[in-house]
Amino acid sequence: MEKGNSSRCPIRIYLGLVYFICYGLGALELAAGTGGFYRILGVAFTFLPVVMSLITRRVTGRKGTFHLSFRVWKNARAWLFSALAPGILIVLGAVLYFLIFPNEYSGVFRYGLLLGSDAGAAVQSPMVTALICIVIAGIMLPVQLLELGEEIGWRGYLLGFQIEKYGARKAVLLNGIEWGLAHLPLIYFGFNYSLNNWGAPYTNMALMLAVCIVSGIMFSYITIQTGNCMYAAIMHGVVNVIGELPVCMTHDMENGLLGPNPTGALSMVFLAVFSILLFVRLEKGRN
Repeated sequence: MEKGNSSRCPIRIYLGLVYFICYGLGALELAAGTGGFYRILGVAFTFLPVVMSLITRRVTGRKGTFHLSFRVWKNARAWLFSALAPGILIVLGAVLYFLIFPNEYSGVFRYGLLLGSDAGAAVQSPMVTALICIVIAGIMLPVQLLELGEEIGWRGYLLGFQIEKYGARKAVLLNGIEWGLAHLPLIYFGFNYSLNNWGAPYTNMALMLAVCIVSGIMFSYITIQTGNCMYAAIMHGVVNVIGELPVCMTHDMENGLLGPNPTGALSMVFLAVFSILLFVRLEKGRN
């Protein structure tokens, strides 16, 4: 057993710290209404988990481990899986959405939406465009490194304590739910979804919770299988890069409850099925 006060549960302290900051900033934004606290939360959200894990280690005296190695080339199969699988599934989800709602597809890739401009280009070949997006997302190292802030905290640090306490399957589900709850203040103010959606922001918040459970299973699974949360950061980076692109090919450029981004109920269906398959492969034990 590690030295330190074992009565100080790292799980409770870590979650308490994260929620205090997220919901505290959300409450301040609700009171002020200036957008300033929302922007602070948006910037801090990626780095908050790793900072809170360091504070938790200090408070509890239970160091745990971050399960992190940058040498992802040591397991080329896991690297390729992490870099390509999420992108392929997201593209399939977007294709399904546009097949069902063909009038939503504009045929123009308005990439300026991501850059704060009106720039765009006609999509000559959707298949070629999709393949290029999958490859670019898979090698977008800066974004993947950025996502380490979340993955070190949620999967690298917290997940290990949860598996020890609850077993792998329950731990993975709880990890995804609790990670999703941390997102809700951001979603309330319009992050990732249009506030014009039916029932917004509460329907948006419910969907984001589902998205975090689905993607959290993938990120937790690869971390458990490899013992390295860097693969989860690669997956997370891929999801965040390619997941913002489908809406750039719509007429209204607003992400709805069904899609086209993978945060929509319809567009996330392939990710959900894949996550269920990974989940049933998990061992039940506390190893």
